[in-house]
Amino acid sequence: MSDLLDTFDKMPKIRQFDAFPKTQSIYTQRSSRGGLLTVVVSCLLCFLLWTEFSEYLYGERAYSFHVDDTVSSSMQINIDMTVAMQCHYLTIDVRDAVGDRLHVSEREFTKDGTTFEIGHAGRLDALPMPDLSVDKTISAAKRKSFLPSYSKRPQNKKFHKQPAFQKTAHVVQDGPACRIYGSMEVKRVSGNLHITTLGHGYGSFEHTAHELMNLSHVVHEFSFGPYFPLIAQPLDSSVEITKEHFTVFQYFTSVVPTLFIDSRGRRLKTHQYSVTDYSRNIEHGAGVPGIFIKYDIEPIVLTVRERSTTLVQFLVRLAGVVGGVWVCVGYAFRTLDRLGRVAKTVSHGGRTDDSPEGYAASYGYQRPSHIGGLTVDRRSTSSGWLNGGADTVEAMKQKWAGLGQGGAPKTHRKVDSVQQRIFSEEGRAW
Repeated sequence: MSDLLDTFDKMPKIRQFDAFPKTQSIYTQRSSRGGLLTVVVSCLLCFLLWTEFSEYLYGERAYSFHVDDTVSSSMQINIDMTVAMQCHYLTIDVRDAVGDRLHVSEREFTKDGTTFEIGHAGRLDALPMPDLSVDKTISAAKRKSFLPSYSKRPQNKKFHKQPAFQKTAHVVQDGPACRIYGSMEVKRVSGNLHITTLGHGYGSFEHTAHELMNLSHVVHEFSFGPYFPLIAQPLDSSVEITKEHFTVFQYFTSVVPTLFIDSRGRRLKTHQYSVTDYSRNIEHGAGVPGIFIKYDIEPIVLTVRERSTTLVQFLVRLAGVVGGVWVCVGYAFRTLDRLGRVAKTVSHGGRTDDSPEGYAASYGYQRPSHIGGLTVDRRSTSSGWLNGGADTVEAMKQKWAGLGQGGAPKTHRKVDSVQQRIFSEEGRAW
């Protein structure tokens, strides 16, 4: 590793980009703790970089609420569900807070005989909620924006190319189940959508036999406002099963007008809702069996705005994350390492490895001896260096005596102490 760092240090084209002085790698100490910390910080930086990159690609959502100041007298309800009864025995009605009752005919909702299949549906409390981006939601809605009324009638030539609802996969004339699908306009007030059987709940000349009643159902799609297939709603793909003939299924929904705004400024107005479900079995004559969907309109508007960062902002944040984490971790590591060295010094009551003597001792040097004007280096035999001892001292004395008598030696070599070498190297580094 040291050889690799030395190779990079010798390259002038690389060193000229470094504006800060660095100590040569030979004078730095590496430890397993530092290597482990480098690996951990690198993994952390990879995670942070991926987070920043994901936010740059997909943006982030900002939610806000404000009072609904729009004036509207009607609202659209979209429904697509299958009930485990023949279509002939089912009736659909709407009651609102004004007191009006509307019987829904086949002009609004279509009934197709079919078989009762659960498919991929599940219970309401076990269904995951898909989370699509605002851009995908608006793009899918804009592709269907040429449909003026989002009608459900696939046989209508005006909407034959792209009907709002798919055709029934298995149409069975007078089948054991009934698929009910379509859209209708209702007053923009609280109301209740009823799906009941003939002769139970509303006056009818026909009475449904009790053994034929089974209100098990699968909700394929239920929404308010313009029909956009990619906007996930809580009741979508939910199922309720019962073996009793007299069962009441109740859904309490709270409708919130919603405005989607993507990063390009495109807008989409629709409705979202929350739902609470309740079901119970009743005795004959103690209530009306059926499927009841109660809806309340909230007086607020939810705005979902998608925000994205520019390339310059992304690069600045990227540099800030990398530099900030690396510098802060480096300072923290050096501080803890220095505290550890101080604690070690206090425990041993002597020399630290940061002092020149300690640094020289790690390389096998000891404090030099000064005899007159000469410096004698002592080298420990444990590091493989020779120890001159008394003979070296006597030789130095004779050499000094010769200099005093004018007899200069033929050659002269300046000998620097280890401490001077260390200081000179550090001085050149800084």
